[in-house]
This record gives sequence, structure tokens and C-alpha cells, in this order.
Amino acid sequence: PMINFKILKKILTLLLLLPATFFAFLLVLSFINSPEIQNIEDFNLSNINSMNTLDKKNYVENDEEMLDDFNYKLIGIRSGFSDSSVIVKKGSKEVLVSLGDTLDNSFELIEVNQNDALFRNGKKMYRIEKLKDK
Repeated sequence: PMINFKILKKILTLLLLLPATFFAFLLVLSFINSPEIQNIEDFNLSNINSMNTLDKKNYVENDEEMLDDFNYKLIGIRSGFSDSSVIVKKGSKEVLVSLGDTLDNSFELIEVNQNDALFRNGKKMYRIEKLKDK
């Protein structure tokens, strides 16, 4: 049986043209959706008011008042670029708290580091350190 080279040529051409057309379409889309580059030479950082700025004077660490209403122990930390969480323990109850979540509807987890976590209740800040492994 003789192979019909004209049909084989059309099939191979079609198989090459389909991906080429698809990639050409993607190239056109990338030009249409190109980012808008803005000039920021006159950018002044003093005009920015950050909501996440923490004053060191607002920290309450190992205070007697803190021990009354915030007696959690930090037993686990999962720290990452996009999301972080901690495991805290109060009595026999263990709770997983993600960054931005609240604990007991009053203590918001606002910062997670390798060895500690920072909770906020209104203007009061509570930093608890991870329990050392024995």
C-alpha cells in the first residue's frame, strides 16, 4: 500500500499550525494585557499611614494584668510568607489560630515569628514565646 503523501503532509501541517496559532494568540494577549508602568520618582514615604505600624510602648509583656485575661501557652508555630498560624494551649484546650483570626473573640493574631507570636486586644499587645522543648 502506497502512503498518500499529500494527505500526510496536510495532517502534519495541521498538527504544527494548531499549537503555533495558539501560541501566537497567547503572544497577542500578553501584548494587550501588558502592565502599566508608572513613574514613582516623586514618591514620598512620609505620606503613607500604615495600619500595621506597632508602637513598642504599647507592648504588654509578662504583665500581671496580662496573666489574668491572657494565659495561653504557645506550643506550635507554622510561619510562612503568605500565611502563618500558631497552636496555643489554655488548660487542656488547644486551638489553631491563623494570622488575622481572633482568639476568644477578643485577641487577634497579628504577627508570627520563629519563636513567638503577637496578639492584639484593642490597643494592648500580648507577645507569647514558644515553650522550649525539654
